[in-house]
Amino acid sequence: MKRITFLAVMLLASTMLFAQSVEFTPLFGYDISGKVNGYYGTFDVKDDMSFGGLLSVEVDNMSYIELGYHRSNTQVVTSSYGDFLENGRADLAVEHYQVGALREFQEGKVVPFAKVSLGTTRYAQMSKGNERYWLFSAGVGLGAKVFINDMIGLRLHTNLMLPMEFSGGGIFCGIGGGGSGCSTAITFNVPLVHWNLGGGLIIRLPN
Repeated sequence: MKRITFLAVMLLASTMLFAQSVEFTPLFGYDISGKVNGYYGTFDVKDDMSFGGLLSVEVDNMSYIELGYHRSNTQVVTSSYGDFLENGRADLAVEHYQVGALREFQEGKVVPFAKVSLGTTRYAQMSKGNERYWLFSAGVGLGAKVFINDMIGLRLHTNLMLPMEFSGGGIFCGIGGGGSGCSTAITFNVPLVHWNLGGGLIIRLPN
């Protein structure tokens, strides 16, 4: 995880040298999470407030690369779910580390946008244990920037974060009457969806 974060920071640092503008955005919002009903029991993450931040680098006209961090300090109620907690409630930190691409749709005072991101999500038990659980995750979002002037603005967004569990994969080859060929397959599921509604203050540094 540290190696991936370091590479993402170095990529953004080098990109900033040629950036058209750079935006720093502290974020605050509310996370609506879900409940997993699995073979080992239930894992119910409660809705709660969230915070984080974004570093956005404009690499082309109205196109940005973003490095983001998002955290919610919440609680989880479990019923015999693995090593986390057996039949009880515990404090839980949910963290998302993401690298994304954002595309604006127009210029002006109000700027709508869409974004996608990839990264990792960490579930960290903060009471009644010290378990840590990492998952690959992807995000999709929509929103708008509302600029007060060239350097200050507001960012409003809705975002879905999708942690993924990979259950297998392989390469399959065969020879038949129609010829030979190979194919690949990867299977995964999304055990829990986090829906974030939030906003933040944009501090923009034009190049």
